[in-house]
Amino acid sequence: MKKVIILKSAMAVILSIVLIWLMIAAINLRSVQLLHLKPTWIASHDIPPRTRISEEDLMEVQIPAAYMLDYTLSDKKDILGKYTDIQGKIPAGSAFYKDMLIKEEDLPDYPSAQLREGQSAYTLETDLAKLGGVVVPGQRTDIYASFNTRDGSTVSGCIIENARVIAVKDHKGLDLDDPESSGTPYLAILAVNREDLPILSAAETAGNVRLIASSGTYDSGTEAELVENTDVLAYIKAITNREESMQESEI
Repeated sequence: MKKVIILKSAMAVILSIVLIWLMIAAINLRSVQLLHLKPTWIASHDIPPRTRISEEDLMEVQIPAAYMLDYTLSDKKDILGKYTDIQGKIPAGSAFYKDMLIKEEDLPDYPSAQLREGQSAYTLETDLAKLGGVVVPGQRTDIYASFNTRDGSTVSGCIIENARVIAVKDHKGLDLDDPESSGTPYLAILAVNREDLPILSAAETAGNVRLIASSGTYDSGTEAELVENTDVLAYIKAITNREESMQESEI
């Protein structure tokens, strides 16, 4: 008799638990239906300014659709890899909004961020005629220079091989893929070795400098390599030495 009572009591408890669970599930389902909960991503911790967003910075939650503003980013691919604004941070628990995040290429110091040790960003005024082929950011190019000498002859040749293009901008300083850009290249920003800046500057001042997109396969270990022992480099060095001598004589 006791076993029957215990069995019935156990069944009653189990049935009560099942009923409670079903009620909770029904309430949750009804809540979702009423609130229209949608999945989105929030900051898992305080994210400092100018920080690249990674998986560790994200936490998935469900929030009412009514709280999802038009500028709320709810797709992970629209958040990962972006940078927080330079002048602000994203607090823990905050949703991600469009005006909070910046693409890497839109950072004000983006060109400098792409430089390797010992490199500088060299800006070369250019146009469609000077761009030997289509040149885009990330591409490697050769830098050619040509000069008309005093005796009427021409000295020309490659002075730097495998220079990496950091950015190409129009006359307003906009990237060419910007919707408001004219689409016509005006400035090319290149990653070059800092020690070669005087040579490039002298070449651009005294002659004509242009970029040539090479079809060759480059070794990234020899980026922006100065082409030694050429007539054009010797001519540039002669110009540089002559200018330095003139400056010293004026002192």
